[in-house]
Amino acid sequence: MTVLITSAAAVTEKPAPTAADAPHWFDPAAHLGRRGWKYLSPATRYLLAAGNQALGRRHDDPPLSGPDADRFGVVTGTQYAITRVHRRMDTVLTTEGVHGISPAEVPGFSMNTPGSQLAISAGARAFSVTLTNPVTAGLEAVQFALTALRTGRADRVVAAATDQAPLDRGAGGEYDAAAAVVLSAASAAADGPRPLAAVTGGLSRFLPPGPDGAPGPAALTASAARIAALARTADPVRLVVGAPAAAAPLALAVGDAVAKALAGTGVAVRDAAGDVRESRHCAVSGLLDLIGTARAGGPALVISASETGHLTAIGLADPVGPEFI
Repeated sequence: MTVLITSAAAVTEKPAPTAADAPHWFDPAAHLGRRGWKYLSPATRYLLAAGNQALGRRHDDPPLSGPDADRFGVVTGTQYAITRVHRRMDTVLTTEGVHGISPAEVPGFSMNTPGSQLAISAGARAFSVTLTNPVTAGLEAVQFALTALRTGRADRVVAAATDQAPLDRGAGGEYDAAAAVVLSAASAAADGPRPLAAVTGGLSRFLPPGPDGAPGPAALTASAARIAALARTADPVRLVVGAPAAAAPLALAVGDAVAKALAGTGVAVRDAAGDVRESRHCAVSGLLDLIGTARAGGPALVISASETGHLTAIGLADPVGPEFI
């Protein structure tokens, strides 16, 4: 089955000149209307904005119903979506007691809340799943959506990610964001606008560090070969590897190993720069890399790496087929 990325959207915070400027980067009313979001966490608001935009709907539009809703799913990746909510609740409980917490705030305690709100708003009844691995969760959402479509669990899936960076983001250089892509089977997308890209496959691996901190050579080579196989092309492939600064050595090693594996099959790396994109938007970073790469066009491999040794890779190709000619 050919799976297509039919649309995408994102809202992202950029480094501000001063800390005072940071809270003003996102206006909930502009994306969600004047009401209905007061007690939603910032990460939930970001996700609703990106998800609705990707779906081409307004937040106050009625949700899907009937068979379309039954075959529509949502999967969300996140790393820090509720970290600040937990810290606030902990502070309130230890200083004021339970009476200091509004009943309207309590649902925000769950990591599933952002994705569930998007599923409810859009009318997704096939499933609503949340993935929480650091850094890689955004691309893992795409991999989950791909599997769900290929196994018949849904006909259309929103794969999304959202994060509100920790309070010490100024020191860590991490910023808030949300992104979403809509994936559909080629047969279901034939009557819509031309898709951004086809997804050739997805893969998640774990490379435990050795005594010197580097991944074992055998495990690295095997993982690189599996990732390179996602390209499924003889044309030059764009290779995009993203990781936080702490994982840059691992990401560089993975990028080099994948390029070597591609060369072994006669496939060149296009625009090889030999560097790593810094993942500054937490678990959303990989999805942002994927969207940018899909819009650029051409065969590509997009990889996210975490400092704990987790890797997730997604293969992309141009959506070429009779239905788009």
